[in-house]
Order: sequence, then structure tokens, then C-alpha cells
Amino acid sequence: MKLAQLVPLAAALAVCAAHAEDAKPAPTPTQTPAPARAAAPKPVAPAPQATAPTGAPVMSESKFLGALYTAIAKKTPAESPAGEGEVTASFHVNAQGKIDKVTIDKTTSPALAETVKKILSSVEAPSPPGGSMDVGQTFKFRGTPK
Repeated sequence: MKLAQLVPLAAALAVCAAHAEDAKPAPTPTQTPAPARAAAPKPVAPAPQATAPTGAPVMSESKFLGALYTAIAKKTPAESPAGEGEVTASFHVNAQGKIDKVTIDKTTSPALAETVKKILSSVEAPSPPGGSMDVGQTFKFRGTPK
């Protein structure tokens, strides 16, 4: 019986390649075959983890977006002295986690658009995966009570 029949297919190829030099000829009819044994798995070194420019590990896109939106929410007031309204903005997060370009796509008030620009310029986020990222968000504000 061949070693590849005893080991799961995924491991069989690796084991066969690693032990190709150790292969023995098939036993002759006068020899008694030795009991089959599976080769011990070889330890595999962990893959190097990608790092950000700061040397910190790169997080997944979903974790990055969660951290980014949390940072934005902490800087965003629910009520605005500029009044009630909505602003949709697109922005670029650079490799250092800073928002360096903001485009106002839609707004109900120029004053609220300026508020959003100030909020986004103050946000500090982790480094995005891939070095930088373009993101968008809609902000909804209530006016301050009188």
C-alpha cells in the first residue's frame, strides 16, 4: 500500500515530496511488509503578517471601517447649531490614517458641509489595509433645541 493512500490527499503530496528520497522498492513476495505508519506532520512557520507603514499589523477592511466610523461618530455631534440637515461626503484616508481629501457630494446646508469638513479633518484612524482607502458617509444632524 502506498503512503499516499494512508494520508489525506492534502498532506499526501507534501509528504511524498518531502520523502521522495526515502522511497523503498516494493517488498518482494518473500518479504513481510512492515506495518504502515503516517509521517509526523512537519511544523509550518506562520506566514509573515502584513504591517502598516508604522510597523503595526494591518487590520481587515471591515475592522478598519468599524474603527474609522467609530472615530467619526465620536467627533460628530447629534445636534448642530447650524441647524437640521444632511451631508453626504466622500473622503480619502491616507496610509497614516488621516483624512486628507474631502468632497461634499450632497448637502442641505453649506454651514453643515463646513461642519462635516471640520469633523473629518480631526479624525484619527488606524492605517487602512492596502495603504489608503476612499470612503463615503452620510451625516444627519438635528438642530439645537431652543
